Amino acid sequence: GFNYLAESADEIVKDNEINTVFITTRHNLHAVNVLKAIQNNKNVFVEKPLAMNEEELSEIKDAYEAANLKGNPKQVMVGFNRRFSPAVQDLKKLFLPEQMKSIAIRVNSGVMPVDHWVNDPEIGGGRIIGEGCHFIDLAMFLADSPIVSVSADATQDANNLNNTVVINLKMKNGSIASINYFANGNKAVPKEQIEVFSGGTIAQIDDFRSLKTFGKKSKTIKYKGQDKGHANGVQTFLKSISKGQPCPIPFEESYLSMLATFKVNQSLKENRKILISI
Repeated sequence: GFNYLAESADEIVKDNEINTVFITTRHNLHAVNVLKAIQNNKNVFVEKPLAMNEEELSEIKDAYEAANLKGNPKQVMVGFNRRFSPAVQDLKKLFLPEQMKSIAIRVNSGVMPVDHWVNDPEIGGGRIIGEGCHFIDLAMFLADSPIVSVSADATQDANNLNNTVVINLKMKNGSIASINYFANGNKAVPKEQIEVFSGGTIAQIDDFRSLKTFGKKSKTIKYKGQDKGHANGVQTFLKSISKGQPCPIPFEESYLSMLATFKVNQSLKENRKILISI
């Protein structure tokens, strides 16, 4: 169903017949294309990460706010798909937004070749920026509260990649989260485990295949296959545009998730907790 094949990204963003663009390039080209799209009055779906550093993130924030001030608001949504997983959506219904939660996310991310493009600081930015942002965003979504501090520790490796890292987050409502992103494991173990503790209830997601709840009553929901929310996220985004509804992920939350991700690297470099002003 494609209309035509363009010779450049500029041709797409300058086409007045197009109101929405998807940016799925390698990471180093995300920010520049997001900026061009915003400046040409397009809605934007961009794969994570939104930017490669805080400077690019600030530029995008300024452009987004300027477009809104001109009375021409557009949606900018990052592909943080795990929010849209059926298991995560069902888990969210178990707790009230105001409840303080303790969140544990374990990611058995697997070994990646040192020369993989994601590990290139100029192209991929490393795995914390390239994938860790997913779980920082998920933790904030589950907590129903903005992140106010970040601290992190990583295992040492010969290439200083920081691909095996423990990230601790504190939220404004008192919730806490620990993200164990480990690249030194084995694929025989499922990749992602999520646990939320609050008010005498524990909810566990096993690799987006099942949701177990432990409380006054125990319950298990098994899903048909593994659904990390990719399709739901895109469909919800497109529906919000066609129906004139708010962006499924508020820009402010995407911005904060990325800012907190950059603060992980700052925490590792400076060996301290980093506070975030909100």
